Amino acid sequence: MNGSTEKEPGMSEKSQFPLDSYGVLNTITAYQQAAAVSTGVETGLFTALASGRQTSVDVAEACETHPVPTRSLLDALSGMGFLHRDIGDNAEPHYRLAGAAVELAAGGALVDLVRKEAYLATQWQSLEKTVRTGTPIIAPWRTRLADDPSATRSFLRALVTLARLIGADLTRVPELGEGRDVIDAGGGLGSYAVPLAAGGARVRLVELATVAEWCREELEGSAIEVIEADLLTDVALGVEESSADSVLFSHLLHDLSDEDALVVLRKAVDALRPGGAVVILEIPGDAPLPLGGLFDLMMQIETPGRARQSDELIQLLAAAGFENIHRADVADPNLVLIGERS
Repeated sequence: MNGSTEKEPGMSEKSQFPLDSYGVLNTITAYQQAAAVSTGVETGLFTALASGRQTSVDVAEACETHPVPTRSLLDALSGMGFLHRDIGDNAEPHYRLAGAAVELAAGGALVDLVRKEAYLATQWQSLEKTVRTGTPIIAPWRTRLADDPSATRSFLRALVTLARLIGADLTRVPELGEGRDVIDAGGGLGSYAVPLAAGGARVRLVELATVAEWCREELEGSAIEVIEADLLTDVALGVEESSADSVLFSHLLHDLSDEDALVVLRKAVDALRPGGAVVILEIPGDAPLPLGGLFDLMMQIETPGRARQSDELIQLLAAAGFENIHRADVADPNLVLIGERS
């Protein structure tokens, strides 16, 4: 031996860590930025600034918070780009909303998303338990619906915002296009049903009874038909057999075990007309790093399912009886797979 140490693949010449020291530090302290944004929402800081420029004392008074940490929070959020920090003639800083912070004021679209991630952040602290036991930490979805309907409805609204921000444009998928009779199976509050209906598809959204009721309220006046059904137990996903041109599963299969995923896919076969198509939208486990691996871990914490690799999803579709399985052209990290009923 010559005393040299062989480097691991991907490691830099300067360090045996793939990240430099500041990269490691930024990664392990990222929770601080999330907590600052969440605290800004929950204290009403962003709402207080919706009326215009204010000093930290003004904000603390409006939010009934302590002025010293309030100023520190304002400065931190300014450094993160959520606020503008202006120095007046008297050198007393004034703060105002910047960029996305407008949507973090009361009623803004991002509020539900911040609350969703703040809740999930607490669950990530128990990741070691899931890794050791293979058991999800979060209660099953049906239990959460029954025990805390307000939080679960907020969770679903956050998914609508996520779809708007980073979701795939499914209106470009011909199988979901104008004139197609589409079943949106487990479609939540219409994250994808709404743009598909606006694009000319005839959409039936199938959901559990509680979510279906919320969906009718949220989508009142739209052309989307909302159907109450249990995807795992009702025949043909709760619709008439051989009545649909396409069935959409958007971000649903990752919630399910392999066995249950096969159940709903086979029920989709029954719902489709001969020659009809199933369309799967997922963030796969092999999405660009680190998102794919972290999303898979999230599913382990939250559900009996997992973020499957692309080839595993293809195998599931084939096992359910779909043919001519192919990908649609959508941007990462989204994956859209299409399979045809023979």
